[in-house]
Amino acid sequence: MGGFGIPRPRRTSQEEQPGDTSRSSRRAGTGTGVRTAVFGSHPSQAAQIRDWCRRGVRLPAHRAFPVLLVAGELVANAWRHTASGSGYGRVKLQLRHLPDRVVHLAVTDDGPRPGRPAGLPRLTPPTDDLRVGGRGLHLVERLSLRWGWDGEIGVPLTVWAHIDPYAPPPAAT
Repeated sequence: MGGFGIPRPRRTSQEEQPGDTSRSSRRAGTGTGVRTAVFGSHPSQAAQIRDWCRRGVRLPAHRAFPVLLVAGELVANAWRHTASGSGYGRVKLQLRHLPDRVVHLAVTDDGPRPGRPAGLPRLTPPTDDLRVGGRGLHLVERLSLRWGWDGEIGVPLTVWAHIDPYAPPPAAT
């Protein structure tokens, strides 16, 4: 409450909150807008990214978990394989609710690292169950209805996934 018992004005969903790097074009209650945020390259931001996604999906923790896991994997890949992982790199996340309770999640990187060959996201064939790494896109594949990427080799790419938070957990293979 403000002074004299008058409530303080509420911020609309389009107003920027202090310390919030997201730019939300979502209107309250419609569920049709796109929520967008840009994060840096430091791994300590992983918790902030998960928190941003959790708030954006507006679901109980057990329903939000697949979205958080896919977001973590896509961001980790951007940090590891692109200029987004350099000292001043960035990743842009977009979150949107689609019909039938599906969540569209997109991660855009900063393009290839200078001096390294540019590549495209692809599933690697399983070779060794004990190897470290190389399973991120396999997790994305299992937790998503579909996933893919937009862009061209040598420029920033957007990797996206459509996730049904209400789908049963995938069966073990």
